[in-house]
This record gives sequence, structure tokens and C-alpha cells, in this order.
Amino acid sequence: MSKEPYMERYGNLLKQETLCTLEDKIWPNTFVLEAPEPFPGFYNYYSDHPVESKPLYIYLVLKKLYTLEDITRATQNIKSYFQTDFNATPGVVNIYNKQFDVIRIRHLDNFDQIVDLQAGYMDQGIEFRSKPPRKVEGPAIIRIKKFFILNETVRGVFFDQIEKDHGYFAIPEKLTWKHFENITRQVKFNWERPFFDAAIGHFHFGFGIQDMIRIYYPDINEEYLTEVRKKYMERIK
Repeated sequence: MSKEPYMERYGNLLKQETLCTLEDKIWPNTFVLEAPEPFPGFYNYYSDHPVESKPLYIYLVLKKLYTLEDITRATQNIKSYFQTDFNATPGVVNIYNKQFDVIRIRHLDNFDQIVDLQAGYMDQGIEFRSKPPRKVEGPAIIRIKKFFILNETVRGVFFDQIEKDHGYFAIPEKLTWKHFENITRQVKFNWERPFFDAAIGHFHFGFGIQDMIRIYYPDINEEYLTEVRKKYMERIK
């Protein structure tokens, strides 16, 4: 367990979500994807009132690949004046066997802010891909690059200090996506408690890499996350 209260790490997450083209409330002729249900089965991620309309996960599709420095500097400059403390991280979306570089946006207050945010990035030299002729909708594999602020409660078990109800646990080796999917199905089908959402990833530390699994569950706690970890570890070994 870490002696420091929180750990800052940089890494990746790989997950699957259903994405669809956002048609309204965006800059004209730009390509924006939305994940209306980022955690299947959990409709009240932001609020106990699901009728409230907020953007959950928004993906601004880029015209070309930008470096982490490009996007981080642009985001930092926009945050100095933007009215909402949004979260932005670069990533890649694979859908319909096509790959798109994106900026994933979270924690906007309403859909009207998307246009202003796009304008801010364009002012910083970031260009967006034009809207495709046909609406895009379907399951997508998403890889995001992100910074984590973690609290390690017991060795190898972490809780996110920014994103509510997100926990992580270390695993001994890198899993392929298919292997991870198979293990996740096995865990869920042999699980008496309510289902969770899972993603796979890693973070960097000490000039090395720690592979891990991310678990989302409303009101997650150490007992729940430890039990999930045990189910996974029985099948990874």
C-alpha cells in the first residue's frame, strides 16, 4: 500500500461502448460521437435523476493525429477561461473497421457547451474531421490515454479520486482483448451479485508498466472490488 495519500499515474484504458453520431449542438460539418450509455445498465451515472439531459461521454473526432502535448496544452489553455471544469483526454476509436483519432470529453454541464468547446480547440490549432455522409452507430473499441489519481487502499487495489465509482486492481500480465472479454463473461456468469462494467489497461510507474483492470459499479467499495478481483485472478492464473 502506498505511503502517500494519492498516486498520480499515466496510462491507457481499453473498453467497448456503443457510439452514435451526434447530429445537433455541434460545430457545423464536424464529426462528433456520443456514448449515450457508457456503462450498460447504469443509467444514473451523473445523477439520481436520469431525465436530466447531460452529455456523458463525447468524442470529438480529429482531422489528424495530434500529440499528447498538443492536446494537453490546448486543453490547459481552454480550461483557463471555460465555464465548466471539463475532462479531456486523447484516444482512438475503432468502429466499422475504421480508426479515428479523438478527444474524449466528460463532465460538461449541457450539450450547448460542445460548440464553445470545439471553437476553443480550433482557436488552439486543433482541426476536426468533417461529418461523414451517413450516420455512424454501433459497438466501438476505444483506447484512451489518461492520467489517474489513485488511492491504494490495499496492495494492488486502487480507487479513482476523480471519477466516482471507479476502482482498479493490478493483474500479473497483459491480457489480449479477446482473453479479457472471455474472462469477464466467465466472472459475470458465475457472479451472484449485481453486474459491473469492466475495462482493461495499464499505468506507468518506476520506469515500468503495471497491467490492471478497471471496474465500474455504483457505490463501489473495497469489499466489492476485492471480491471481483478474486474472481478474475482465479481465471487469469
